[in-house]
Amino acid sequence: MNMGIFGGSFDPPHIAHSTIAETIGLQFALDQVLWVPAYAPPHKPKNELTPYEHRLNMVRAATAGHSAFRVSGIEKTLDSPTYTIRMLDALQRTHPRAAFHLILGSDSLARFDTWAQPEVIARKVRLLVYPRADSPVSGADLPEYLRGRVQFAEAPVISLRGEQIRRRFTEGKSVQDLILEPVQRYICKHHLYQGYNGD
Repeated sequence: MNMGIFGGSFDPPHIAHSTIAETIGLQFALDQVLWVPAYAPPHKPKNELTPYEHRLNMVRAATAGHSAFRVSGIEKTLDSPTYTIRMLDALQRTHPRAAFHLILGSDSLARFDTWAQPEVIARKVRLLVYPRADSPVSGADLPEYLRGRVQFAEAPVISLRGEQIRRRFTEGKSVQDLILEPVQRYICKHHLYQGYNGD
């Protein structure tokens, strides 16, 4: 099975996430795209994130009904911080026959050298990279250990970020067409993003 791993804080999951997952899944003939909400990412203090269970439930709402999407809560079982390499090791133990491919944005690829054990990650998985408007990266920019391990998606350039949506909720502005309706209902039901100040 070819499985794409789509990690992120998903705070909240928005329409760009869905577009990326679907586009890359189709373009690279993935059997499944596994959405993995981050539990304790090293680059972001846990107290800056919406509680994990809410983010996990929002991802479930965003992916419900899509036959190729799955959701994993595996990061909650890992030691903190939840480095990508730890998540990959855990998934490979759980799915020993799967061929994994890591889905990430060009902004993350530009910082890939700062990740824990980037060369080990690159040996374990192929990197499928989607473009971000503020982070143009090409194959010529890659270090030697990433040569032949990265493929760039022909996907829409994404500029939407979770911070923009959180701010719109706080300001009482419309989020129509930015997030899926089940996610919006969940946010409203649980009164998330009230008083968000962008810090």
